[in-house]
Amino acid sequence: MNRGRLEAFTDAVIAIAATIMVLELRPPKSVSLRGLAADWPIMVAYVFSFTMIYVVWYSHHNLFNKAKIISTRTYLFNGLWLFSLTLVPASTAWVGQHADKTLPEVVYLGVLLLWSLAFQLMDESVIKDNPGISRDVSNNVAARLWLYGGYVAGILVALVWPIGALLIVGGISLGLTGQLLRTKPTPVNK
Repeated sequence: MNRGRLEAFTDAVIAIAATIMVLELRPPKSVSLRGLAADWPIMVAYVFSFTMIYVVWYSHHNLFNKAKIISTRTYLFNGLWLFSLTLVPASTAWVGQHADKTLPEVVYLGVLLLWSLAFQLMDESVIKDNPGISRDVSNNVAARLWLYGGYVAGILVALVWPIGALLIVGGISLGLTGQLLRTKPTPVNK
């Protein structure tokens, strides 16, 4: 598979997903801080999801910069990752509209968990196909256990305190941003 074509398609899907999310944002019904505050769950869910999309897009770019070989397996895992990414806007909108309800929070966290697992499979496939490339800081056992454990904990918290689950997603997005700041950029591999 041509790496450039796969990256271009991936970039387009990511851009569309982020655009769909922002289209879900509506101006407040009144011209006041109270009107703005009434829509806080939608804005918070949007900020957390956009942060994760942006951080993981960078990680994807960094990973694929290292790759010389893109196997069919990697191509398929990239497709699974993109599929789960396309579920993020709908689940973000749902949780933003019903942040105090269990089912939207569980679905949102489930989508984020699926998306993360798909990225891990893709990441491992690229590393397997390209022996000798270094792993990013986010691709180690401790980082992955923290990430998956956070999503599972969020799902469990959503059963009793849905807003708490959204706060856990915020913590995860901050943690991913921290990992990004520790990731060494990879020079373009042509």
